[in-house]
Amino acid sequence: KTEEKKDEEKTEEKKDEDKTEEKEDQAEKTEDKAEGEKAEEKKDEPKKKKTIKVEKEKKRMHKRTLSISSYHTGSVQPYSPEIMVESRAKLEELARVDKERMLLEEIRNTYESFIYLIKNKLIDFEEQIAAVSTQEQRDALLKSAEEAEDWMYDEGYDADLVVYTEKYAELSGPAEKIFFRMSEVSAREEAITALEAKLKKVTSLMSKWETSMTHITEEERGEVLAEVEKVRKWIEEKVAAQEAADAASDPVFTSAEVPLQTGDLQKIVSKLSKKPKPAPKKEEKKNETKTEETDDKKNETKDDAKEEVKEESKDEATQEEVKEEDKPDDNKEGEEL
Repeated sequence: KTEEKKDEEKTEEKKDEDKTEEKEDQAEKTEDKAEGEKAEEKKDEPKKKKTIKVEKEKKRMHKRTLSISSYHTGSVQPYSPEIMVESRAKLEELARVDKERMLLEEIRNTYESFIYLIKNKLIDFEEQIAAVSTQEQRDALLKSAEEAEDWMYDEGYDADLVVYTEKYAELSGPAEKIFFRMSEVSAREEAITALEAKLKKVTSLMSKWETSMTHITEEERGEVLAEVEKVRKWIEEKVAAQEAADAASDPVFTSAEVPLQTGDLQKIVSKLSKKPKPAPKKEEKKNETKTEETDDKKNETKDDAKEEVKEESKDEATQEEVKEEDKPDDNKEGEEL
């Protein structure tokens, strides 16, 4: 019995020891958890950055003049100033010769093409050229073209640029005068027709201005019409002089001179078209007396009458707008002239 009691006491002691050990282990675990949580909280907290002030050293520039000496090795040596000048002179001479060669080829082609131009025009425009030249002039022109062709394939084969330039001037001078007279016959007629149409337009514009631009006086319109008559007189005189002159000589006037005759006329018309209209006179407002009517019937009839008057005034306004749109802008016509 005593031994059994001892064994029971030992087992109880062991149980108590085991319980105490379990309690200690649980306490250690709770402490470890608490320490782990604290460590995580510390990790989550932002670390404070330490600022360290460092003084930078100022940079200093140290300048020093260096002496350089150059030398060249090998068989290829740089150009001396004398050789450079000589080489540039050679290049310029080559460029000049090349340019002169191209100009010579160009004037040769021009010279040859002008020879065939003379021959073709004398055949194609025989009547027109006969009207502005004599038989002697035409024979001399054809002869000069044939002689130029012979010279070109004989002596002109080795001729230089200066000789070809002189030969072209000799050939083209008389021919261009005849061809110019031929072209001016039709060009003068076209220019005179255009000028007469312009003068007719100005006279019709002055008649329009009598009603549409009443602020322009009769004297101002008369000044324009006088300038028109002056231009017409110039046309009559020049046409008569041209008809009396020799057709085989230089023309009395050219087609380029015809449009220039309306310069003064155009200035006057443009100035008048920009002339502002005078401001309208202010009318004195009359005192209007209003009478009040108490009768309802009279008020109704008055309202109806006002509505009718408004409708009539609207219709008149629309009709006036249409009329104004239909009217031509005389000011623009004057500026365009």
